[in-house]
Amino acid sequence: VRALAPQVELDAVTFDTGSSAIRPEQARALTRIGTSLRDLVSQQPGTVILVEGHTDATGSAEYNLALSDRRAETVALALTEYFGVPPENMITQGYGESALKVPTLDSEAANRRAVVRNISDLLR
Repeated sequence: VRALAPQVELDAVTFDTGSSAIRPEQARALTRIGTSLRDLVSQQPGTVILVEGHTDATGSAEYNLALSDRRAETVALALTEYFGVPPENMITQGYGESALKVPTLDSEAANRRAVVRNISDLLR
């Protein structure tokens, strides 16, 4: 169902292997999407944003799922703390290694990412 909502790749944010931390320079790179989301919610208070976390295919599926959940939560927290996006307008979900951007079983930074989607229309 989430594929029905366009995604915005947060290309500025990739995570180190095994980490859910956003480096300070990456947090600054979230400015454009953070202010856009804040403004969208301000204009349309019923907006619901899905923040997705993803991993590469190294490690166990269980570990990757938990790690991707933490990555989604970290991005949502940054959007709230730095840009004022209300937490009640965001849902976080980790997808582990189930949606690789680069199909490989090797360690791949492009797969250790976050994505946001406006899913408001799907909930009506």
